[in-house]
Amino acid sequence: MRNEIIEHVSPMRLWQALCGGTELPTGQYQHIIHCVACETLATQIGDALDDIEAALRRHNIGISGASNSARRLN
Repeated sequence: MRNEIIEHVSPMRLWQALCGGTELPTGQYQHIIHCVACETLATQIGDALDDIEAALRRHNIGISGASNSARRLN
């Protein structure tokens, strides 16, 4: 059995990926799916993005088209 060090995806890289700005390598994507801490962070970031989008809509600031939520990791 070999020792494996868990390498979490950095919060900034995760935020960028969830915003569509960067593509995660397959290994990092799989880590997020299987790591409770990273999956929780991804969910929290998604919720924050939804809140930002809702605030922009409330104030009629630069939102056009449908929600980007479907493109996020889930």
